[in-house]
Amino acid sequence: MQGDVSSQSSAPRYASPMATLALAVVFGIVLLALALADHALVTFDARRAEGTAESVSRALGETLKVRSDEVRFLGQQLIEDAAPGARVRASGSAIGELRAARLVWIADATGHVRGIWPAIAPESGVARRPTQSELERLSRLAIAEPGGDRRAATGVVADAGGSRAWYLVEAIERDGTRIGLAGALFGADELLAPLAAWSGPDPTRLTVLVEGDTLGLVPMPGQGGAVDAATWRGARHAGVRVVAPGGEAWRVDLVSPGSRGPMRITIWGLGIGLLLALALVVAHERRQARRIAERSEDLERLSEDLLRANRVKNEFLAAVTHELRTPLNAIVGFADLLRDGAYGELAARQISPVQRIEASANHLRQLVDQMLDLAKMAAGRLEVHREILELRPFVLEVASEMEPLVSARGLSLQLSVGTTLPRVRTDATHLRQILVNLMGNAVKYTHQGTVSVRAKLVDETPPALRPSASARWTGAAWPSPARWTGAAPAATRWIALQVADTGIGIAQTDQQRIFEEFEQVNAGSRGDSMRRGTGLGLPISRRLARLIGGDITLESELGRGSSFTLWLPVDPADLAAAPEVAP
Repeated sequence: MQGDVSSQSSAPRYASPMATLALAVVFGIVLLALALADHALVTFDARRAEGTAESVSRALGETLKVRSDEVRFLGQQLIEDAAPGARVRASGSAIGELRAARLVWIADATGHVRGIWPAIAPESGVARRPTQSELERLSRLAIAEPGGDRRAATGVVADAGGSRAWYLVEAIERDGTRIGLAGALFGADELLAPLAAWSGPDPTRLTVLVEGDTLGLVPMPGQGGAVDAATWRGARHAGVRVVAPGGEAWRVDLVSPGSRGPMRITIWGLGIGLLLALALVVAHERRQARRIAERSEDLERLSEDLLRANRVKNEFLAAVTHELRTPLNAIVGFADLLRDGAYGELAARQISPVQRIEASANHLRQLVDQMLDLAKMAAGRLEVHREILELRPFVLEVASEMEPLVSARGLSLQLSVGTTLPRVRTDATHLRQILVNLMGNAVKYTHQGTVSVRAKLVDETPPALRPSASARWTGAAWPSPARWTGAAPAATRWIALQVADTGIGIAQTDQQRIFEEFEQVNAGSRGDSMRRGTGLGLPISRRLARLIGGDITLESELGRGSSFTLWLPVDPADLAAAPEVAP
């Protein structure tokens, strides 16, 4: 039940509020950037249209002023040279000065026409020549209301074929008195054609309005004068007022579809595509995260089930091995009684079977003890009882117990444990078990030569035991195994208790594997279980060494023997009580 609660409480959330908020902020920033870019392009097009309209209006104003000066100058020459009331006559060269006009006429101060001349320029021929009454009507516009004091007049008239033309009438004065009128009729093309150069390279349409009447259109470049209304739907407009001679208000309307239209479409397309791609990636990542989270939950549940099963297995193994020890102890005890003759002297043929029973029972009890220790360590129930030990007599005692086994193999045993070594605070039972396992392996895999046990005090912590980022120490005294995490402070001194042999050695590829449970190197046949073993001696020894605050390291070379070193930490208080020795 507890495992189910922890599993539910630790279940990952697929989408946190912060992640959703961050995603919304990213989308908002992208949309804001797109809107700002679009606004910048629109503003650029509007300002450019306004600038083009201003340039066109200035050019149109200058053209009108030039034409006004030309008409006034010509009329002043002709009227001053003519006799009062007589018809005005002019030479072709004089009229030719006004090449852009289609028609030129001179009228008296009341508007009565006194002379009409067609323009000399061949391209300025008039399709339909206005009548004298029409010209007099146009002339009187210069002296019309208000007050009859206007100096000039302009306007639009219909030409042949429905085309448009514009007229200009200038009042000719002498000493402030009007002495006549000079007028000219111009084609709209002659006035508007130069304005096309001011529209720039981009598609542009210019419309010139004179007192609300359209004088003409300037088509955009490359269309040969054709203007498609659909092309300008949604275009940019800019209007500029132009003051013509006589004070009439002309207006130039500029329409531009905007040269940044494709760019705006591209920007919005890329931006929206980016947002869609981001949304797809986020959706994919969330699906992946959901699948991973579900897989993690499944793995977590499986791990809890495995841990629970492993815990049950260890508890069962500990219980079973504990129960096995009782009949095994009875078997060993009764075998000892039979061997000692408690039930009568054994016959010669009975001695060997009883010894086999005793040896097998002892071996089985050793295996059960190993399994029990392994189960207790896995379940965290193996206790540590620290006591202060003098290392030399302790090692001599263990060596004396192992000496018969060494002698039976025809090996020699060498001991080198100094009397000045500091005391150690450790569990004597666990330390004895480690030494017995290491010496038993040394004897087992050495066919001839020597088994050595030596100890020395070292100042430097071996690399395998140096502090790591995961090491945590609490308190000034030497920590208990429950608080020790596999590393010791750099200032700690150590006793290196080494068991070396001249046996077969261990290959480099097998040196890590032999410390794993049920792993063996050069094991005997499965039928010879007494010699083959279980592969638990070294794993249990390393676990016990780490449990008491040390570790076991190995140095070996195939064919040249092995050296197992048990590292025992020395309490600073014991260092102060012991005499200094050279390492």
